[in-house]
Amino acid sequence: MKSNFIILLFILFSVYSKSQEFTATISKTPVTVGERFQITFSVNAEGSNFKAPDFKGFSVLSGPSQSQNIQIINGAMSRSLSFSFLLSADKIGDYTINPAYISCDGKQLKSNSVQIKVLPESDAQKQQRQQEAEHEKSLGDQATKILKDNIFVRLNISKKDVFQGEQVTATYKLFIHPELNIVQLNPSKIPSFNGFWAQELNTDKISWQREIVNGIPYNSAVIKQVVLFPQRSGKLTIDPYEFDVIARLKVQTRRRSNDPFSSFFDDPFFGGSYRDFPYKPKSETYTINVKPLPSSAPSSFEGAVGSLSLDAWLDKNNVKAGEPITLKVKISGKGNLKLIQQLKVNFPPDFELYDPKTIDNISISAGGATGNISFEYLAIPRNAGKFKIEPIEFSYFDLSKNAFTTVKSTEFDITVDKNENQQLVNNVVTGIRKEEVQLIGKDIRFIKLNINDFEKNRTSLLFSNLFWLFVLLPFILFFIIIFWLRKRRNLHADISLFKNKRATKVSSKRLSIAKKYMIKLEYDKFYEEINKALWGYVSDKLFMPYAELTKDKTRETLNSKGVDETIINEFLDTLDAAEFARYAPGDAKEGMDNIYRLAVKVITDLEGTLK
Repeated sequence: MKSNFIILLFILFSVYSKSQEFTATISKTPVTVGERFQITFSVNAEGSNFKAPDFKGFSVLSGPSQSQNIQIINGAMSRSLSFSFLLSADKIGDYTINPAYISCDGKQLKSNSVQIKVLPESDAQKQQRQQEAEHEKSLGDQATKILKDNIFVRLNISKKDVFQGEQVTATYKLFIHPELNIVQLNPSKIPSFNGFWAQELNTDKISWQREIVNGIPYNSAVIKQVVLFPQRSGKLTIDPYEFDVIARLKVQTRRRSNDPFSSFFDDPFFGGSYRDFPYKPKSETYTINVKPLPSSAPSSFEGAVGSLSLDAWLDKNNVKAGEPITLKVKISGKGNLKLIQQLKVNFPPDFELYDPKTIDNISISAGGATGNISFEYLAIPRNAGKFKIEPIEFSYFDLSKNAFTTVKSTEFDITVDKNENQQLVNNVVTGIRKEEVQLIGKDIRFIKLNINDFEKNRTSLLFSNLFWLFVLLPFILFFIIIFWLRKRRNLHADISLFKNKRATKVSSKRLSIAKKYMIKLEYDKFYEEINKALWGYVSDKLFMPYAELTKDKTRETLNSKGVDETIINEFLDTLDAAEFARYAPGDAKEGMDNIYRLAVKVITDLEGTLK
């Protein structure tokens, strides 16, 4: 019985080990200079995030070509995944092809390295290689010509001549001929939108539809749609969206006139009728002319642009001293609502003020940002009397008039009555809320029946330890509160320090939201939160405006802060992986889980360096 159990464990261990195998094999060795050979990386399970080696000393002619195999033998199902590259040797010598990496079942697997010897080629081989190179170039040129007309990316810009702060909508659309056989499709370069504040619209899932272009039907889909608000005037460039494509075309001697993919000639070297060709479609590069706003801006103008209105009101006009009042200010309409900052409100001098609360109800679509943003100002009057809050002024640039518009609220009258506990109100320390102050009632004193015992046990409180404690305690508390208030005021005054300290907290909150979307399998919302967590972290930590963040600038700044190059690469790779994941084949749930782990790891590593 014991031996059977050991055999069963051995079988289970063998099966588990087999499922974790990741191997590299080559079609031949040795090879001569210029000779083509194939290297294949295979894993006996489903995998993702494949990373190929650098193939130093070899030229990559094509690949990776991905293939998946599923077998069912005696009711047992097995899967395998392979990635193949066609290589040619550049120089004579002994070479080592380093291992590749792939994620499998939440673990990163590493393949074996491969040794290969490269020999000199003979004159006949050299001549044959030159002929093959010319043949390959001819093949590639003709394939590129075909693919250029049958897979392309277009960028549509809603406006090309705008004012600073005016909305521009950029829509990237991918077109693929329905008869084109796409083997691989991955984004290779994502536009960065330098100089813009960008808000990506939620496209949920890629939705394909039939569209006619120049009389030819294509399958088209919106792959990215972004609402942009230019943050500076001048010429701003919207970068192209680029893809890496591998398309499978048929190679034959005769071309049928009605088939755009029936191509051209025999391929005696490969001996097959189909070939995979790489291609890099990309959208156009657009330049937006951003006009500066007029120089005659009113003093209350803080950058708001659009068609907006102001509404303000008090929750009550008659209160007692020490009771809170709330002033609410709402800005509604269409424009760059997300960028509007808290308005300046002039409260009477003896009103105690608290940090305003911001509430936004903004909907962003391709047609514009609409809705409202509200600010709630909490204040507590300390003395009785009649007070006024000056009218609140708000200015914005009206796009319909091409001029500045200023709107004002009414003046607010407040009557503050005397509070019966006025002494307590006056003694409340600034920064402590009214509801946090507790009023202790009258003491209940025990009445001694035996006066002699009372006289005998009575001790004097005057100048005792307890007496000095009561004397010094208010001063100690006073200095502690003053120190805390000063530290808090300095923290808010130093915006960079404040943002630096809150960076990890904000990114952790976004990662928590992303995890909820991951559980619900809401892919696009998950990747959007991951993107915000990563970019928001470096924006706050490095005190870099969100609109000016680029990968190159981020790399340069992190390098200047002494961050290890490996961590920087992990951060940028995680950003790319989050953007590319929705196009990648495989298990979407596993992909989200891997990217979530990478995001948590890279933020943790950065925090350890940027403390």
